[in-house]
This record gives sequence, C-alpha cells and structure tokens, in this order.
Amino acid sequence: MAAAPVAPPGPRGPSRPHGPPGPSIGGRNPTVLLDLPQTPGHAALRAALMALRLPPTPLATQPAERQQWLAKLAAQPDALAFIDISRTPGAPAKGLVDLFVCAPDGPARRRIMLTRMADGHVSEADRRWVRELGFADLLPQPEPEDCEGTLREAADWAARIVGVPALPAADLARFTRVSAQPAAAVTARALIRRHTGLSAEGLATRLTTLLDVQDRRWRLQGFAQCFVGSEAVHSIASGWSCTRADAVTLGQALARLGLLVHVAHEHPFLDDHLFYRLAWSGGEAGERNELGALWNTLSLPGGLEAKTRHYLGKAYADCWVGRQAVDLLCDKHGLDRLAAWLAMHRLMQFGLFEHVTRARPFIDGDFFYRFAATGG
Repeated sequence: MAAAPVAPPGPRGPSRPHGPPGPSIGGRNPTVLLDLPQTPGHAALRAALMALRLPPTPLATQPAERQQWLAKLAAQPDALAFIDISRTPGAPAKGLVDLFVCAPDGPARRRIMLTRMADGHVSEADRRWVRELGFADLLPQPEPEDCEGTLREAADWAARIVGVPALPAADLARFTRVSAQPAAAVTARALIRRHTGLSAEGLATRLTTLLDVQDRRWRLQGFAQCFVGSEAVHSIASGWSCTRADAVTLGQALARLGLLVHVAHEHPFLDDHLFYRLAWSGGEAGERNELGALWNTLSLPGGLEAKTRHYLGKAYADCWVGRQAVDLLCDKHGLDRLAAWLAMHRLMQFGLFEHVTRARPFIDGDFFYRFAATGG
C-alpha cells in the first residue's frame, strides 16, 4: 500500500458546488463549513460564529458531495472551513490523508482551519507543519472558559476571512458561555484549566521541569527518561495545592489527550510506583524535528517497507514494524530512540498511519502498523 504523499494535488470534482447561500454581508454571501465532532468546543465555536452573523453549515460527509462543498473555497474568496482531524480510537485513520484527496490546493487551502476537538494535543511543530502544507493552522479544542485563547484565535481568523469586525471580548464571552452545556461531562482540557489555570500543553511544559525525569530500570529492563507515578502525584499536588486524588485526575486528563503515557502502554496514570513519560518535548529537541522531513523519510521510496507480515498464524497485509520506523528515524536523522518515538507519536495523531487492528498507540517494538489509505 503506497504511503500518503505530503502534498498531493487538489480535487478534480465538480467546480460548481451546490448548497444554500450564507447570510448577506455587505452584498457578499460568506460560507462557513464545519466538520467537527460534537464537543463543548464545537458548541463554543458555533456560538462565536453566530455572534459574528456567520451561521455555519455542516460539511457533507460523502466524498463526492464533500468535494463539491470544498470546491466552494476556491470559487468564493470569503468561504472558509473548520475541519477536525482528531483520531477516534478504534476508527479508521483519517485526517490529513482525507484532506489531501478532498481539499483544494493553492490559496484556497489557507481558508481551511484544522482542529483537534476530540482528544489529542497540539504542539508548535505540529502547527508549523500544517501551515507548511498550505492550511491556515491547527488549533486544539476551544475552551468556553478561556475566551482569550484558542476560541479568540478561531473567531478572529473567521472574521478576517469574511471581512467583518472582530467580536469584543465581552460579547465573545457572553455568547460562548450561554452555549455551554453544564450537564455535559467535563472535558480533559476544561478539567486541567479549572485546576491549574493552564492549557493542557502549558501544564505538560511545566511538568517537564517539575518532574524527576531520568533513566530508570525495572527487572533488568531499562526505560529512558521517565518518572514515577507516585512521585508525580506528590509534585502535582504540591505545585497546584490540590489533593492527591485531584493530582491523579489531572494526570489521567493529560493521558486522555495523549500527553502522558505509561512506558509500556499497560497502565493508566496511577498513584503507584509505575513509570510514565510525557509525550511532549516542551520546546526542546523533539520540537526542533520538522515533521515534514521525518514523514518523507518514512513514506517515500526507500523508507519503510510495507508488506504482508504474520503473527500467531494471522496475516496482516501492507504493514511495517514500529521498531523499524524508530530505527529508520534514528539512522537518517540522528535522533535518539525517545525523540524518534515522540515524532512517531505526533505523526500518528495526524491520522497518517494506524495499528493494524486499531488497538494500539505507537510503540517502539514489534507491533504492526500501516499507512492510512487515500480516498474513499
């Protein structure tokens, strides 16, 4: 199975999309398309767009109709779209691979804002790569409680595209907080914000200096650059004046966002003598590795060999081995194994590849993965 190219050509679908026109603003009819999961962030963003008098239209899910709608971006300079590329556990990988097939190329791609509304984190390196690929940016889930963060950035971007004034802070807060759903489950991001006043990525960055991260051993096996769960609970509880139970909850929220993992991917975050890692570089070496170059090494000819492999009598077609991907990045880019694993973790968040049974995150071991299929 061929790997997804980094920047394939745009769609070849119909050039005259159908659908209802948007509201008339100064004689123009801007269109705002949304392809987002039903989350509190989605509700907050929709409320902000309504406050801007830009009622959004759901983006079609069927490939042919989707191409028709996205073609509108090329034909109409004040059309824009918010498209989510979060990975859903157990579901087929989607995201950039999907957009390479459907999204228009050229300047129109700058009117597509990518998001991770569901679980998943966003680093500055992720955002740089998305911009290099021609999209507007990549934003984490907007938090209704943080109207000057991601939500403000998303609303201001939409206002600039269609040429309307940005919302005053008080109006943005009023509209988005009215849209909040108190009965809904608290998201991982909202929980972290309430306990620490930080974004999830901000908390992970603080923890890179607060935790005792070092190489450790257990039963003759070494684990590079990790920390002990019970010690982390103490550090979090002390740092943010909360109970140990609250500290565990914060660690588990980070884990839900992919920012914290058990070294063997076998345990949730617990107040116990277990080893964990932050899947976050905090601006150090991992952030300096450009994802585009790393992805090219993996996916272009001469990279990973995708072939049929066998395990316990079962065949898995067109797959490659996680350990070999790490070996390749270490060899071609001079990374250590931890930095290479972190890069693979980030690339997997983009939906570029998946475990053959969709049951595992990326593991530096003898586990099978395959590139996400293009089209369809």
